[in-house]
Amino acid sequence: MMKRFTYALFVFLFFHISSNAQSNWDSDLIPDSLKEDANAVIRHSSTQYVRTGLSTYEKSIHYIVTILNESGESTAELRIYYDRNSSVDDISIRLYNQQGESIRKVKSKEVADYAYSNSYTLFTDSRIKHYTPAYSHYPYTVEYSYTTKHKSVVSFSDWYPTDWFDTAVEFAELSYSTPVDFDLKYQAFNTEIEYSSTNDEKTIHHVWQAKNLQAIPNESYTLSYQQLLPVVMLSPVQISFEGYEGNFETWQSMGQWVAQLIQGRDQLPQERLAEITNLTDTITTPKLKVKALYEYMQAKTRYVNVALGIGGFQPLTALEVDEKGYGDCKALSNYMKSLLQGIGIHSYYTVIGNGKYREIKYPDYSSLNQTNHIILCVPLEKDTIWLECTNQNYPFGYIGASNANRFGLLIDEQGGTLVKTTNYLPSENTRNSTIAVVLQETGEARFNSQTRFKNYLFESVFSLVHSSAEEQKKMLLKAFSIDGLSFTNLEIANPEKSLPLATVSMEGTISRYSQKAGSRLLVKPHFLFENLFPSRLDQDRKASFFLANGYTTNDTIQFEIPTDYTIEFTPKDLTLESTLGNYSLSYEVTEENKLRIIRSTFIKPGNYEPALFPEIDLFLRTCSGKEEDKVVLKKI
Repeated sequence: MMKRFTYALFVFLFFHISSNAQSNWDSDLIPDSLKEDANAVIRHSSTQYVRTGLSTYEKSIHYIVTILNESGESTAELRIYYDRNSSVDDISIRLYNQQGESIRKVKSKEVADYAYSNSYTLFTDSRIKHYTPAYSHYPYTVEYSYTTKHKSVVSFSDWYPTDWFDTAVEFAELSYSTPVDFDLKYQAFNTEIEYSSTNDEKTIHHVWQAKNLQAIPNESYTLSYQQLLPVVMLSPVQISFEGYEGNFETWQSMGQWVAQLIQGRDQLPQERLAEITNLTDTITTPKLKVKALYEYMQAKTRYVNVALGIGGFQPLTALEVDEKGYGDCKALSNYMKSLLQGIGIHSYYTVIGNGKYREIKYPDYSSLNQTNHIILCVPLEKDTIWLECTNQNYPFGYIGASNANRFGLLIDEQGGTLVKTTNYLPSENTRNSTIAVVLQETGEARFNSQTRFKNYLFESVFSLVHSSAEEQKKMLLKAFSIDGLSFTNLEIANPEKSLPLATVSMEGTISRYSQKAGSRLLVKPHFLFENLFPSRLDQDRKASFFLANGYTTNDTIQFEIPTDYTIEFTPKDLTLESTLGNYSLSYEVTEENKLRIIRSTFIKPGNYEPALFPEIDLFLRTCSGKEEDKVVLKKI
């Protein structure tokens, strides 16, 4: 009883002190330095974790934010996610006007409550409580407070005092209290957040504070927000989820917990084992056997998300997938693993972070929050094959840029081991095009083009391969944005399903390809698929310039000019070399009435610091400016 009273008193004091730390939310009191680059300013934010047992904890939030303009509206939204292992209590919402005067207290019935799912989610117990203020007299302030109670512990949310880009902070605090029996891993990144701790015989209290943080602009070509915004990462060491207990002290021990979840879920029916044995018996090499089973799995299954209780972490059994024909990343990877096991080929269930916003960036800091996906690793004698099992159209062995060149956690009976996935090099990510253009004296042109995309650049058109002809045409017209462009024939294909290769064949006309100027035609070459890099860097850019993937492109245009015209002028050739990469553009008169233009680029991946911006900006501007040059044709 005393422990419960002490906890209640602690929570009361926490909210009482934090809510009275400042009672006037007049927007004029915000320092001008915090309004710079900001769409919203967090006036006061308090996040409190209290761990009460191996599988229980409470999280309390008190959040006050001033919305400066329409672009800051998303910061005013309340979103509380919960499921069958959590509950939400004591929601309180209040709105204030520009002067900090209370306008109204929001009623509980105004807070929406609905299932949180999407079109590919089949089973989920996830729900969301959601509220968006219906107020647009800027600036205004919204205040939220609520508590969530949890009866499972596998992770704690990473704490971002600024929440997102373009958001400043006056004061933000994170506190975490735990019995001494339960350890906490924590690490602060990207800022000097103040930290303090106190402890007594039974409890440890951790406190992090951030004050007067200026907004960080949301710029293009940057690192993910996890690597730019101030953050404190939290991870429990002793964990328990629906009876599955574990230890997350290291990646190896985390892998032991995952191994528990997949143990015994790899059995297949005898008829399936006989079928896959018959399918692969005459195939001569292990790699081709893996390929045959991968394509078998793709044809037999489809992706659906399962996020129901422990199903959010544990795969459906191989038997269930075999019977139902569907599964999520966990289930399909486990099913593929079981198929390979059925013919004697060993593979590893692999936990990974997928996409720009989730990745195992810190190999010395184990946490579940750095992961969100499962793929499969198949080590062979002379090769290692990675398999993305959720895409029924991906080529064999291609895992996509969102899984490439990052750490994955290989799971076996001993636990987890971090290894790097495939890295697609700039020389392997290619686009090669040839375009034949027949110019007319009227300014119109007919064209025929062939373009091949490989690896990372294959993804830029991969979705179109499986789209309707009408959708293909619509998307390309939008992408090219060329006045007067129309297609007479369009074919997009993945000619070799086993390779990350796409081809785009186009025939058509451009009604305004050249411009008439007296007895001359001014011709600006259209390469159709344009450069993938920006035309310049903003002069006031603050973040580093980041490219996750490099690539190589080679584009050739062969012009046939009208018979009664001659080539009067071609721009000078250009060759550039820079830290970012290389670029060349050349013009060659090949025979009477024919002109060849060749453009080549080689772009290197990297995180380029501001000291390099002048050089990179000059490179980008020179390249984009050069492509505005015109060829001049003169009537004979």
